[in-house]
Amino acid sequence: MVKFLDIYAAIGFVENPFGVFALRPDAQGERLMVGRDEDIQTVAQRLHKHGKITCLDGHVGVGKTSLVNVAAYKCFTAYLAGETPQLLIPSLTSYQLKKDGNVDQFCQEVFQGVAQTLLKFASNLSHFDLPEGLSLPQLDAWLNSPVVQHLNGQAGGGLSVGLAGLASVSASGGLSESSQVNQSAGFSQSGFETLVRRWLDEIFAVQGNGGVVCIIDNVELLETGAAARRMLEALRDKLFNVNGLRWVFCGANGVIHSLASSPRLTAFLSAPLEVSNIHSSSLTELIKARLTEFSTNPEKAETDLPIEIDDLKDLYLLVNSNLRDLLSLADAFCEYCGNTRQPLSSREKRARFEKWLHKATYDKYQALQSRISEKAWAVLDIAMSRQFNGTFGVGDYNSFNSNSTVAFEQTTFSKWIRDLVKLGLLSKSIDDGQADDDGFNRDVFSVTANGALVHYARRKKSESYSAAPQGDWMRRVHHQS
Repeated sequence: MVKFLDIYAAIGFVENPFGVFALRPDAQGERLMVGRDEDIQTVAQRLHKHGKITCLDGHVGVGKTSLVNVAAYKCFTAYLAGETPQLLIPSLTSYQLKKDGNVDQFCQEVFQGVAQTLLKFASNLSHFDLPEGLSLPQLDAWLNSPVVQHLNGQAGGGLSVGLAGLASVSASGGLSESSQVNQSAGFSQSGFETLVRRWLDEIFAVQGNGGVVCIIDNVELLETGAAARRMLEALRDKLFNVNGLRWVFCGANGVIHSLASSPRLTAFLSAPLEVSNIHSSSLTELIKARLTEFSTNPEKAETDLPIEIDDLKDLYLLVNSNLRDLLSLADAFCEYCGNTRQPLSSREKRARFEKWLHKATYDKYQALQSRISEKAWAVLDIAMSRQFNGTFGVGDYNSFNSNSTVAFEQTTFSKWIRDLVKLGLLSKSIDDGQADDDGFNRDVFSVTANGALVHYARRKKSESYSAAPQGDWMRRVHHQS
């Protein structure tokens, strides 16, 4: 009989320490956020500014959502501690726009999420002087509730009212409960939205008195800056001027900068905050914070883990300091190691890591080797050089050509870039709809984690076509070769 073992549980972890997830707006998220003190302060200050949408731009996986969640939570706890007069409540969920999505449906999702957030944090709203008869747990009129609760027996404790699909109803004191959909003609989506708006007006009665912090995440998924502008312009009057909501836009590949060209949005947007990768000097503390958080025996966690922190730091540099990619690869390595019953020595861990890294990178390279021309490989190799450190534009053609050991023409330079983009070795900045006919002249490209791993395999085989010195951020990883 095959036994399926949780590799992390076997070495004393209650949860995968390399889980790829956005940090939640809670105490745990605050403990796990490392190396972002200045960014948190900046975001918190912007969240306190009424009338402006906080905008964050940065590479995919850099941690923008985690940063906003933790900053919003710190704003919330600062209010509870009396350090700020503004009540900022972190939303329980973030929102994503969909290509060709329905504006009204998106608004419905937002108001449902806001209602759920207000219900969860209702106990923290007791400091506000609400009008007589308006009780947050009972939410004004039963007529506007999607579910009518029929409680049998006498109330022996607290009661919280739920909304369909939002929050469960609970009652103490041995009560039984049932529910039925409210068939009243008085209830409609517009009625629900009106109700939520009333809660927000009552709680945040004064403009600038705070609000629920709502994140529109991954704006780049709309694929073009023009599509993002159209969708957000349609939402402007429906959502962005609602009292009691503080908005944050998070995007990658330059989409946030593209929004600034919209005359209907410019007045609403703050200058984009560029979120960079966590510095490698903070990585040890970050990893140890995760080990402490999820291990049943934090003192042994580092010893029991099948990978050394120094190897994780090497891997972080290899994927161009992208935390999401690092965590994903670290998890893949631990899965490769399987259930290690006895702790390994540092030498054994290092040998196993090098074997895995060689196979993981070489296999990726072998799968692509025959699908890419030597001139496209030259583009990747030079992009990873010290001169570009993984990011470049088509306008850099002359520098690429002068640093290549193989010649390529300017007329086909864009073709080699497109080939690398299609195979996931490069990512392209979002198209703002204003590029020239070839679609590339305004774009910026970055080497992806897969691109960096494949380049690592090429360097190990001494197959680079670059005449430029290798990037500083790759030197430590390649020092063994």
